[in-house]
Amino acid sequence: MKEYLLSDLSALAKTIYTTNDSEMPKMFDKVLKILIQALKGGNKILVCGNGGSASDAEHMAGELVGRFGYDRPSLPCLALTGPTATMTAIANDYGYKLVFKRQVESLGNENDVLIAISTSGNSPNVVEAVKAANEKNLVTVAMTGHADSQLSQIANYTLRAPSYKTPRIQEIHGILIHSLCRGIEDEIFGKSELPPSLPSDKIISPDKIAEFAEALKGYESVFTNGCFDILHPGHVYLLKECRKYGELLIVGLNSDDSIKRLKGSNRPYHNFKDRAAVLEALTAVDYIIEFNEDTPENLIKTLTPKVLIKGGDYTKETVVGSDWVEKHGGETVIIPLLEGHSTTAILKDKNKGN
Repeated sequence: MKEYLLSDLSALAKTIYTTNDSEMPKMFDKVLKILIQALKGGNKILVCGNGGSASDAEHMAGELVGRFGYDRPSLPCLALTGPTATMTAIANDYGYKLVFKRQVESLGNENDVLIAISTSGNSPNVVEAVKAANEKNLVTVAMTGHADSQLSQIANYTLRAPSYKTPRIQEIHGILIHSLCRGIEDEIFGKSELPPSLPSDKIISPDKIAEFAEALKGYESVFTNGCFDILHPGHVYLLKECRKYGELLIVGLNSDDSIKRLKGSNRPYHNFKDRAAVLEALTAVDYIIEFNEDTPENLIKTLTPKVLIKGGDYTKETVVGSDWVEKHGGETVIIPLLEGHSTTAILKDKNKGN
């Protein structure tokens, strides 16, 4: 079930997740199964937290009681962060430390699940809520940061965001909540086929292009192409400008044979592997795909990007694939060239020097 988690990870959270915490997917699977079992058994989910974690609690309740990905029956989930009269009455009469505990005592039933959210894992009122839930035989799940904490010691299960920085922890908690909601919906209501997730590798192999195209459908993707034989400031400028037009920049990169047909037998100066490695190092570039034809028309038709971009030596009428992209609701953009930079000129000057 960890595909639900992986499908929603942002680039930042995915990096933290894969490098720091190999136990996260195992714990995620356990928690997801527990939530599904509780809901299928007629039980409910209670969620609590303070500040940003209170927003997360309400967010999760909204996604389950309302909907996350598609229309389906409502699911029972309560955020213990309101109503205002209840919260303030408990805080006034018993102290803020007990605002969640009192609600767990009145609303929680055996085999319900309490999700207790705290970036530090030591929020006193959240700790008290878990203690009360344990006494009433609720299943308790803590969502914390990476450090050991009071919650990690007393909760039945702990999802630790693999960071010690509060903003990063909160961002990953948001991803966890979305991933849990997606998994709950799909497992309970039978929507078993998930769209493929974006690959972690920047260079897309030929056998993965069709799957990659499916994953792109939910994104504002940008496509440009070229030989990029000797990367120069003009190329870097173009790629950085391209990246501004969407969420993902895909570069179609001519194969060595394609370049030989287009540029002559003395090209490429660098082989595909080397050219791809240089592009891969640029933060503006998200993915690189090789094409062996003289133009990337077939690749463009497979990917159907939202934005197709070429440099100022083209017009919209001469951009291959422009009609296809615009027919499917996308746009073609021409970016002016950065004057004074050309691969042909660089190689010409080099040859003169020899």
